[in-house]
Amino acid sequence: MSVRTIQLDDSVYDYMLRVGTREPDILRRLRAETAGLGKYAYMQISPELGQFLGLMVELTGARRVIEVGTFTGYSALAMALHLPADGRIVACDISK
Repeated sequence: MSVRTIQLDDSVYDYMLRVGTREPDILRRLRAETAGLGKYAYMQISPELGQFLGLMVELTGARRVIEVGTFTGYSALAMALHLPADGRIVACDISK
């Protein structure tokens, strides 16, 4: 579906996604829908990178995030899900 962050054999990568990646249903559905965008689908981040961005938000205690270049919003949503209740994310893009 999306571009991989790391290069692994397909079976190993599928195993890593199954047991090592916690992808909420909303992100999984967004990733699947974005995969249908044809030649532009490659611009979406991978699930393991989305999980890493969420972890970085939590580890740094971020309360505000700015994302420059949004595409379909997978990375923005991945980070937003890890912000505190009073957190805020601003996503900027030049196209609708």
